[in-house]
Amino acid sequence: FCRAAIIASLVFMNTTVSYAESEPFADIPENSPYFVPTKFLHERNLMTHFSDGNFYPQKYITRAEALAMILTVSGKNFGSATGTDFEYDAKNPSIITLPKSMTITVQDLTTGEKTDIQNVKDIQIDVSSGNAKIKILKKVGTKLFKDVSEKDWFYEAVMEGKRLGIAAGVKDGKYFSPNSTINLASALRMLFKANNIATELTDGALPPGVREGEWYTKDIMYAVSRSIVTQREKGGIFPPHKNLKRGELAILLYRFIQSKNGKTFGYASWYGDGLSKLKLTDGLEYAEKHLTAAHRTYPFGTILRVTNMVNGKQVDVVVNDRGPFVTGRV
Repeated sequence: FCRAAIIASLVFMNTTVSYAESEPFADIPENSPYFVPTKFLHERNLMTHFSDGNFYPQKYITRAEALAMILTVSGKNFGSATGTDFEYDAKNPSIITLPKSMTITVQDLTTGEKTDIQNVKDIQIDVSSGNAKIKILKKVGTKLFKDVSEKDWFYEAVMEGKRLGIAAGVKDGKYFSPNSTINLASALRMLFKANNIATELTDGALPPGVREGEWYTKDIMYAVSRSIVTQREKGGIFPPHKNLKRGELAILLYRFIQSKNGKTFGYASWYGDGLSKLKLTDGLEYAEKHLTAAHRTYPFGTILRVTNMVNGKQVDVVVNDRGPFVTGRV
């Protein structure tokens, strides 16, 4: 999925390169292809480990796990009830009435205005400041899938996903299948829906194995055009119908975030002996010891920071040649 992948981004010269070597997950060493993505997500509180300190990157991810990770990365709140705050003091007394239907009516005795709040889950009253502060917590919603219970850890995530229209059901929409595995195509659809991205076909040949007109074709082409999904030699990609592992989804989410920041991903080839004294596209002579690079479109003189995604080590190079011309290499 990401072996030998690199990330290239435009940077300024003389930028200090720093790289922390701490390992946030016990089962992801520094030389793992999952190290950089999971460390990035963990440092931003977008991903956490299990109680034993592991992440289990090689374990296939379930629909519920994928949805929860996608919602978190997309900035969608879940896991707690939505709240409404009311603050009152002696000049603005209020009465709170709790009918049997669990709808709370809050009435301002000064103005007579009433506020009805339905689907109440809990009430919190705080008088530590001298004035009463009341927080009324509401339930996220009712049970919408037969195989999702309020006791499940993923209940709030599934309900929020359903509300946002990204947690589609199966079997006539009656079931969510939270413990089933998820493939690349379905994960991309969830991710793009969660971020309100309307994907469109982009220029370029369809990757092998991706047919025009499939429900996921536009999503795949959008992901490839932004290097969220990278092409290998001959244009092949991670198969859309292949189930994802936890580490593979972490890479996908990491690339999605970084692509919005102008970063690009792909495979890099390195050349050395045999090219000395050859003239480059910009007219200069090639020198193996110089930190230079070939790129298809960046102007000559552009400085790129290239990151080895296996160990996080970085180098700055100057574009002075055109290429590469092998599909799947950047």
